[in-house]
Amino acid sequence: MKRCTLDGATLPDAAAVYRVLAGAFAFPDYFGNNPDALWDALTEYSGDPVEIVWDNSQRSAERFGPEYAAIVGALHAAAAEGRLALRLT
Repeated sequence: MKRCTLDGATLPDAAAVYRVLAGAFAFPDYFGNNPDALWDALTEYSGDPVEIVWDNSQRSAERFGPEYAAIVGALHAAAAEGRLALRLT
């Protein structure tokens, strides 16, 4: 299983989260930086399983506000369907 680590202490904005996720999942170049595009890309992903570990996630929640909730919502939904593993710390 591949691991993708997001560090809320260093992520400046939600766009940075999308960039890291796009790299980890090898999303296509046309991937959009929004929750709907994230969900679409995750449902189409067929590569190696990925575990996402979001360290200092509370810091991201405070910094990104509703954008954080939308990203995490998409990630939780994908995890519930077995598309990825998600751990918030």
